[in-house]
Amino acid sequence: MKGFDLVALGEVALDVILAGVDRIPRRWSELGRVRATGIFAAGSAGYVAQCFSRLGGRAAIVGRIGDDGAGKITIEGFRQCGVSTRYLAVDKTAETEVSAVIVYNDGNKSSVVSQVPPVNLARLSTACLERARAFHIGGYLVLPDLWGRSILRWIKSAKRKRTLVSLDPQMSATGEWSKPFEHILERLDVLLLDEAEAKKISRKKRTFDAVETLLSRGCAKVAVKAGKKGCIVGDQARILSVRPFKTKPVSTIGPGDAFDAAFVYGLLQGWTVEKIAKFSNVVAALSMTKLGCMTAIPKATTAEKIAESYYRG
Repeated sequence: MKGFDLVALGEVALDVILAGVDRIPRRWSELGRVRATGIFAAGSAGYVAQCFSRLGGRAAIVGRIGDDGAGKITIEGFRQCGVSTRYLAVDKTAETEVSAVIVYNDGNKSSVVSQVPPVNLARLSTACLERARAFHIGGYLVLPDLWGRSILRWIKSAKRKRTLVSLDPQMSATGEWSKPFEHILERLDVLLLDEAEAKKISRKKRTFDAVETLLSRGCAKVAVKAGKKGCIVGDQARILSVRPFKTKPVSTIGPGDAFDAAFVYGLLQGWTVEKIAKFSNVVAALSMTKLGCMTAIPKATTAEKIAESYYRG
């Protein structure tokens, strides 16, 4: 049986997105308006798996959802994107995480999230990693039950199989930033995170210093998503800043996850870090041009051509 190009493990959820909200009414008698709505299989790991699949890779999702209506919609969303749900645990004792996301007309956003169910890795099998080319951990700090020995068993299993290992922490559920990464950083092929996360984990005030520190702690590669500034990427040879690919955003939900998917895709192609950064900037920017970050992502060959043309000058 052919293995997966990417196995994404971690946060799995259902996003209900309201885009172009003019105001939030305070009374039942008042009415707010929205420009567009969407319901999507989501979560940090969930979005990465779907974006990777849209690029043309073979992806599987690993996590835990409830045996409920939200869970059924989530599974169907993954299947529509071509993501395997074979290793997605459906738990009758859990409730699927649901996030209501509001994107205002001025571009700002806010959200309310239900309780995040633990993944319970001890009850899941590492069989999905057999012949997998890449293993991505999404929403690591959101899920404290993954921290320490729990995720180390999976990482070590992946490394024994020479599988590329990537991780995106997201914001910490407990306020703890350093301890969860003990014995983890030195085992990562790439750490993918935003500027705030990089500074918190490294305890540095400047992004470049944060990247340098994380590399010194053993990460093979570090990629920092810097929004309108593009990205800052580094390996043991150098650290560079790559300007953004500019588009007109429709929704700003999920571009970081699209960036992650693109970066892992590029690593699997054997591209240079600079080429991967440019490719990832393009994919992340395109993901914002439609509601649902995976819906606007083209095949990798198309995104690659766009990146080559845009960054040629």
